[in-house]
Amino acid sequence: MAKKQPAKSARSEKRQAARKQTKTAKQKLSREERLERKGTRNYTLLDCMRFGRIANILFILFIIVCLIYYYSLAVRGKTSVIFEIVAYTIETSAFALFTISVIWLDRLVRARGLMKLLLITYIAVEVILMLGEFHLLPLIPYNGLSVPLIIVHVLFSAAVSLSLLMLDPQNKRVQWLVGITSVIILAGMLTAIAGYRVYASILVNALGYIIFFTAMERLLHLEEVEIDCYGDRAEVKSFDSTMFSETPTMVEIPRAEKPKTLGGKAKRLAQELSTNEKLVLTDKDEKFEYEFGVDDDDDDDEYDAYDDAPDAYDDDAADGGDDGEA
Repeated sequence: MAKKQPAKSARSEKRQAARKQTKTAKQKLSREERLERKGTRNYTLLDCMRFGRIANILFILFIIVCLIYYYSLAVRGKTSVIFEIVAYTIETSAFALFTISVIWLDRLVRARGLMKLLLITYIAVEVILMLGEFHLLPLIPYNGLSVPLIIVHVLFSAAVSLSLLMLDPQNKRVQWLVGITSVIILAGMLTAIAGYRVYASILVNALGYIIFFTAMERLLHLEEVEIDCYGDRAEVKSFDSTMFSETPTMVEIPRAEKPKTLGGKAKRLAQELSTNEKLVLTDKDEKFEYEFGVDDDDDDDEYDAYDDAPDAYDDDAADGGDDGEA
């Protein structure tokens, strides 16, 4: 038994070394390579845009519920557990959907690290502001009516909106869409001048992003936006030419449907066995067609050479004359 232990230890050492090699190989792969190897996902860019739109609609619904609560019950000194449960459920769902949308976008779209970082930071900032509005951050000094806070929030939100141009920078439609969204978000500064709290600017942001995600979903559906994603494969298009083919064809005649009856099948078989080929030439002003047969007889070249010979007719005439005399 003592002699077999070194063999087992050698095997175990080999296994451990192999495991270490696989681990180091996995660690050496960059994040981009790992995402590329995963191939296609179960979700698409359309899902990201759809979730982003629904999330921002829920943000607006949440703020509406809060306004109803503040101006109807809180003013009278009353509280409602139902209103609070509904408001927090809507807010949590909105943040969850928005986070899923950004995570999916991060795992689908190649590169664009700055845009992804800004989107994730934007969600974190919105969470902190919402918690501050509900006085759930006692250790952090927070004032929802602070004009500098609202201005900084609006400028940061506009920068996040402008980063979305990285999806397709050369597309004019995306440029216009990002520009409109950014202008709407920058209009949130007017809420600070009017004396509203910071969640008023969040409401304006939600309106801008609803427009953006809805329009982007439409553009993606119409395939008017090209965004390179992980797992995509380049489309290869082949352009065939019949210019130097043996039988040049201008326009191919569409194939007839396969007959179902026995007589029709017999006619179709006879047509396929025939050597006649039909070509159709089309022109802008007139259309015409003609038919010709394929001649596989190689003796035509000999006949043509014989006819072109200068003494051919004289020999034929002489032969004819001799035959006549005979």
